[in-house]
Amino acid sequence: MGNKLGNWIKKLKAGDQSAFLPLYEKTSPGLFRFLMWKTNGNRELSEDIMQESFVKFLVNLDRIESLETLSVQSYLLRIVKNCLIDKVARAPEGSKNQAPLEEVQHFMMTNATQETAVEMRELAIAMASLNEKDSEIIWMRDALGLSHREVADQVGITEQASRQAYVRAKKTLLEGFKETLSPELGGAYVPSMS
Repeated sequence: MGNKLGNWIKKLKAGDQSAFLPLYEKTSPGLFRFLMWKTNGNRELSEDIMQESFVKFLVNLDRIESLETLSVQSYLLRIVKNCLIDKVARAPEGSKNQAPLEEVQHFMMTNATQETAVEMRELAIAMASLNEKDSEIIWMRDALGLSHREVADQVGITEQASRQAYVRAKKTLLEGFKETLSPELGGAYVPSMS
């Protein structure tokens, strides 16, 4: 991604609206998958939150302190999470904390092979063993690519606590995979713990 996000932000701040579409196309897929997961697969609510989030993002462009890619992503994620909290708090029934991965996996990958489908099923079973905070840390690190510092800022913990929670959650996932790993796949899943 280089620092394309920073360059697009500079252009937007200078009034060049043509920079919005590439910025949106680069950042929205991961954020949308995050929302689908957090809203229990409610596409309408997720789209509504995405729209509101990007409006707030554009209105508050001047608040972005750093144009580094991770800072921009972190700022966007913070806005999305705040909009999600606002929407769920206003909803009469509320929504579940997160959707099972199998309900949103079609948003996570296209043209999935049979092997990928099996892996996604195993991942869904393993993720169910995590608490919400740990699963969110895994999501932010692995799906959104945030650093431990960025994750810590989002969750409200120290960077060291983020690292420890990530390693603990990965170990829990590994245990879940060991229990559910299909013998026909031949081999064990070994996650990276960085």
